[in-house]
Amino acid sequence: MPELPEAETIARELDGVLRGANVTSVHVVRRDVVHGDPRPLSRVLRGRRVVRAYRRAKRVIVLLEPPAELVFHLGMSGRLTVEAASARPAPHTHVRLGIGDGTRELRFRDPRRFGGVWCLAGNDRAIGRRLGLLGPEPLELTPRAFIKLLDRKRQIKALLLDQTAVAGLGNIYCDEALFAARVHPLTRACELSEFDRRGLLRAIKRTLRRAIEFRGTTLVDYRQPDGSEGSFRKYHRVYQREGEPCRRCRTPIKRIIVAGRSTFVCPNCQR
Repeated sequence: MPELPEAETIARELDGVLRGANVTSVHVVRRDVVHGDPRPLSRVLRGRRVVRAYRRAKRVIVLLEPPAELVFHLGMSGRLTVEAASARPAPHTHVRLGIGDGTRELRFRDPRRFGGVWCLAGNDRAIGRRLGLLGPEPLELTPRAFIKLLDRKRQIKALLLDQTAVAGLGNIYCDEALFAARVHPLTRACELSEFDRRGLLRAIKRTLRRAIEFRGTTLVDYRQPDGSEGSFRKYHRVYQREGEPCRRCRTPIKRIIVAGRSTFVCPNCQR
């Protein structure tokens, strides 16, 4: 599933392509992936100008005027691409938006359909699934707020994965940040000292910023809108490196289960 760095990369690239362009056409193949405003998507969007594209947590949002938002949740396998309108749509392309002069399209493809598109246009009525509530952005968290946030008995990784507690972190960057901070993922959050909490927040921010610099991590499905892969995977220090030597101490990386998720740790560095 794309996490914060992947969503940020997608949003930045889309902003450069979509900003200032009008939506000229709307094609919906599967209506069950569209949620929010009950009106047909074409009626709501056609003719509107794109103000900007940006990210919130793991979501990619296209802001249009008059005020309306198109929120893309990519789920496990969702992809957003900008392609020539004349190009044949790839299988499982559920929504296509013609942009600018109509020669290009923004396309949403999601084979597993765990994601979706939410149209938020000020209508009190709504169809389909509701968007879940989100906690604060990790890159914007202050040390004081983060220290207070961790006054809970939950295991630290389970807490960081909770999108209502901290928005945008997923399996990859939780593992990488916890390793960088030398914190074991099974540690209860409330048992971390103030010093360790501050260090963990620095590790989270540093890990996310570096991943954004390298345009995220491509494991299976994630691609940038132009089809290229993210290159941060080669800098992973624990994630999916089971049995390989720790880059810090050479101890073999182990895989355990935390909060129902495969979790990668160094048994020596993260005691």
